[in-house]
Amino acid sequence: MVGKVLTGNGITAYGNGAYSLIGGDELSDAERDQLQQLCRQRLDAFREQRGEVVTCLFVEKPAASATAAATAPRSAAQ
Repeated sequence: MVGKVLTGNGITAYGNGAYSLIGGDELSDAERDQLQQLCRQRLDAFREQRGEVVTCLFVEKPAASATAAATAPRSAAQ
């Protein structure tokens, strides 16, 4: 559901079985690391607040690829 909402709001795009961050290929390595750290911090805060298990599906961008900064494979549950 998160991927669908982010895609609907123009933050991510879905294609070839994965979500990608729009404009993610324009981020520097430091910016990409900072974004992932912020996402992890927010997930940790959510876990503490709700006491629920939440998984993070970050897959690092391959060095030789021009794809987006982070992609998450689409699970069967979506």
